Amino acid sequence: MGGLIALDATSVGQFMISRPLVAGVIAGALTGDPMSGLVIGSMLELYHIVIVPSGGARFPDTGPATVVAVSAGAWAGGTPGALAIAWCLGLLWGEVGGWAVMLQRRLNGAILQAILADRPTAAGLELAHGLSILTDFVRGSLLTAVGIVVGITVLPGLAANWPLEPDWTVGVILAGASVPLGILLRGFDGWNKRRTLFLIGLAIGVAGAYVT
Repeated sequence: MGGLIALDATSVGQFMISRPLVAGVIAGALTGDPMSGLVIGSMLELYHIVIVPSGGARFPDTGPATVVAVSAGAWAGGTPGALAIAWCLGLLWGEVGGWAVMLQRRLNGAILQAILADRPTAAGLELAHGLSILTDFVRGSLLTAVGIVVGITVLPGLAANWPLEPDWTVGVILAGASVPLGILLRGFDGWNKRRTLFLIGLAIGVAGAYVT
C-alpha cells in the first residue's frame, strides 16, 4: 500500500488517495482499526493541508508516512498516547520521505542519462519513464516498511509513558494545527475578506466538539 500511495503523489494517477486523511482511513481499515486511522489521518491532514508538492522543492511525503503512523498506532493499541506518538512519527517520517524523494529524483536523472546518452528514441523514453515509476514504487514500499518496523519497535514504550490526558492531547495537537490553518486562510485572501466564513467554520467546529 505504501508503494501505491507513493505513486499517487506525483508519478501515477494523482487520485488524492495519498492525502493523509484518505490514506489514514484506508490504512486503518487494513489494520482493523479504521477509527484510529481516521483520527491520525485527520490530524496529519491539518498539518499538511497547505503543502502543494509542485516544482523541484523538497516536500514531506505524507502518504507513506500516514500509513506508517496508522500501522504503528494500531500496533500500540490505539490509546491516546499511542495516537499522539503515532502522529509525531507521521510528521517525522514525512520529512524522511521528502529526502527520499530527492534521492529518487537524482536516480531518475541518472537513469534517463544512461538510457538516452547515445541517441534518444521513443522506446528509450518509455523505458526511462517506466523505470522511474518503478523506482518510486520501490521507494514508497521501502520507506513504509522501514517506518513500520521503527514505529512498532519504539512506539509502545513511548506511548506507555505519555503524560497527558486524552482531552489535553487533542488540545495540544489542534493548537499546533492552528498555524497551518492560519496560513491556509491567508492563501484564501486573508482575514479581511474571509473572516465571515472563518468565524462560521469556527462556530460549527466548536459546536461539533461540544456535542461529541
